[in-house]
Amino acid sequence: MNKLYYLLWFTALSPFLGFSQTGHETIQEFLNSNYSKWNLTQQDVSDWIIESEGNSKSTKIYNYYIVQRYQGIEIFHAVSNVWMKNNQVVNVTNRFIDNVNQKVNTISPSITVLEGLFKAKAALDIPNEESNTIINNPESHIYFISNGALQPIKAKLVYQKIKNTLRLAWDFKIPEANHNHYWSVRIDAVNGQLLDKKDWVVRCNFDHDAFQKNDKDFCFNFNDKILKPLAVDVPSGSYRVIPYNIESPNHGSRALISGPSDIVASPFGWHDTDGNVGNEYTITRGNNVYAYEDINDLDLPGLSPDGGANLVFDFPYPGNNFPASDYTNAATTNLFYMNNVVHDIFYHYGFDEQNGNFQANNYGLGGNDNDFVIAEAQDGSRLNNANFLTPPDGESGYMQMYLWNRKPEENLIKVNSPSSISGDYSAIDNSFVDGHVDLPIHPLNLTANLVLYDDGEVNNAEACVPAINASSLNGNIAVIRRGTCTSIEKVLNAQDAGAIAVIVVNNLDNNLYISGSDDTITIPAICVNQSTGEFLINQMATNTVEVSLSMPPSGFINADGDFDNVVIAHEYGHGISTRLTGGRFNTDCLDNDEQMGEGWSDWFGLMLQMKPGDFDTQPKGIGTFVSNQPTDGGGIRRYPYSTDMTINPFTFADTNTAILPHGIGSVWATMLWDLSWAYINKYGFNSNIYTGNGGNNKVLQVIVDALKLQPCNPSFVEARDAIIAADQAITGGQDYCMIWEVFARRGLGYYASSGDGFSSVDQSEDFTVPDPGPNCTLGIDYFHDNELIKVYPNPSNGKITISISHFSGNIDIEVVDINGRIISSIKKIEFNLSEDIDLGGIQSGVYILRIKSDVINISKKIILN
Repeated sequence: MNKLYYLLWFTALSPFLGFSQTGHETIQEFLNSNYSKWNLTQQDVSDWIIESEGNSKSTKIYNYYIVQRYQGIEIFHAVSNVWMKNNQVVNVTNRFIDNVNQKVNTISPSITVLEGLFKAKAALDIPNEESNTIINNPESHIYFISNGALQPIKAKLVYQKIKNTLRLAWDFKIPEANHNHYWSVRIDAVNGQLLDKKDWVVRCNFDHDAFQKNDKDFCFNFNDKILKPLAVDVPSGSYRVIPYNIESPNHGSRALISGPSDIVASPFGWHDTDGNVGNEYTITRGNNVYAYEDINDLDLPGLSPDGGANLVFDFPYPGNNFPASDYTNAATTNLFYMNNVVHDIFYHYGFDEQNGNFQANNYGLGGNDNDFVIAEAQDGSRLNNANFLTPPDGESGYMQMYLWNRKPEENLIKVNSPSSISGDYSAIDNSFVDGHVDLPIHPLNLTANLVLYDDGEVNNAEACVPAINASSLNGNIAVIRRGTCTSIEKVLNAQDAGAIAVIVVNNLDNNLYISGSDDTITIPAICVNQSTGEFLINQMATNTVEVSLSMPPSGFINADGDFDNVVIAHEYGHGISTRLTGGRFNTDCLDNDEQMGEGWSDWFGLMLQMKPGDFDTQPKGIGTFVSNQPTDGGGIRRYPYSTDMTINPFTFADTNTAILPHGIGSVWATMLWDLSWAYINKYGFNSNIYTGNGGNNKVLQVIVDALKLQPCNPSFVEARDAIIAADQAITGGQDYCMIWEVFARRGLGYYASSGDGFSSVDQSEDFTVPDPGPNCTLGIDYFHDNELIKVYPNPSNGKITISISHFSGNIDIEVVDINGRIISSIKKIEFNLSEDIDLGGIQSGVYILRIKSDVINISKKIILN
């Protein structure tokens, strides 16, 4: 196994041995001609490697992801995206570091790679229970190190940017048991300090961010335009599942779906791995995903349901009032089905073999084999969450789905006095993993007076510090406002003050939850919405409010994330956005504070749920099933998704938040949702999500292509610009105005600033579009706006400067007289931001200057004196 992982990663390190020298020279020639315009030196652009490449059939742009080096040592995060079309460089999203030779501290490590690993493990609290040895040293500065029964640790020397310096560091990729962590960490190669770390396991922390119908025995066939036709020559299975465009068992019935595999994306069906007709597996395993249960958290493949020779996966699901072990086969089948569907759908939009998708066998179509998704159903390691691990192409993606114990909102509070407000009030119980204390079951109860927690600040009561009214809280029920600290801290502070229970008042009227884990908690805690809580607080100001807390009898046991199709698509979406941003071999290109990974994932999940009859202002909550909300509930985000800004008021300014990454991601998903409906309102909706031509299909293509075009660790502004560029490349810019208007409406207008993309608190919004209102009729003229393209001086004596914001590439120019005759033509000018042109040989007069490239087609009137 260790040899296998070594070979896979060595392939990842050296994927382009066959890359043509001519192509390499083309990129180098472009860098040599343009480095000064980026304030770089010749040395800065003379040492680089191609880490990966990708392409897009729709944009016809080929992407080369190149990594800057210094004396053969890579600079971490210095990944530039080179766009090539027709064997010419048309753009570079520049991530080169300037004046590298003045910023590096050394080229020789003072500590060995094994000493660095010891420091890394200590910094990550990983026990050093065994000696690590070097397995192989295939290239200078690159090592494979033993890791017990796990895959080897990968290490290499890099430079880590720290402020305005580049510090030599050991870069380690360290997998841990149970797939709970897969660390990407930099250790200073001089003094052993921890410089930077990132966990490749993306935990979606659904709890942290917010805030059953009967089966029908019928066969749902894909032989209509809503779902992909059956591939008649491929052995196909039948699966009783929640159809992909139905969110959960609460939103619609399960169905027995026959032949759902796509003939293009999965040409040999879902259970093949060798590329020959005939299935290698009759369990929930195949080329795209291996799904099994891990309810006991054994970190080993558990049971997978077997469909037999006819691949019939038809298992009962009794609902969330039954133990999860009663329906493991049904849950695993749904997880297998949904992973395959997401694979097949996004294959059509360009997440394919050459761009790093997840497959055991790429059937000779490029990319690395043996990286199918491993999907664990009912994972027993935790509750109320889900996660996805995205290593580089050639290593399996890893999805873990959990059970959820969020009970529905119920009447947990009975006000006894004063009589004027007596009655039942709804609340939710906490979702603490450790430290959950049950309320008494009705008719038993916990009765005491309500006391507002006093932390010494006016109108605060957030309980983030010890109470100054502990004597009043002692023996009573503490009322606490939700605020900046965790629910665990609040409850522990109230407990320390002697409170016998806690009621947390939410800061919204939806998204109720309190979560966390601490086994020292010994008192119950519940949460009420803002309206209820503030009403009780107002009454407490003038009255003694006595309440009884109890839990009504309930049959609820668990909701199972394996039946929430949005959550599954969300998790898989992390694999898509991570592998497409920065290239398939770099999974460190979505770790800046302003990154929008959670936003793309929410949006992927929403797009797969679209159905005829949906409308743009309709609220869409994420995770209503797993959080035990009604289908029209607010979900687990701060606001449900809607184009109605009275329902979802997010603007770009809301990205200035310390809630990372979900707070930022929700804003981005809101903008993408608005954009999706703009496309649908313009082009209509097509139920064939695989190959249709509706607005929903068009926006899916644009967003997937934009992921390929954007730079490593993009900001909001850079991600927006990549979408605009993708539209240019696909359509010539026919939706340019619409895209700008959508983003500007939410504050991501022309003058919006992301500041430093590695900071989440320095963004500034703007609501300007480049060519506002009814005059926005640019068609294919992407750079129509005078602020984007300038020709000066005008009038001139023939010597002019052409300036185009945010553009590098080759351009052609033509000078045309008023009769339409071409007077002068210059082809393939290497252009970067600005260029001086001499038209002195043309006689005086009024002319049209045409400027063209693969993404530009613009005309300007010029006067030559």
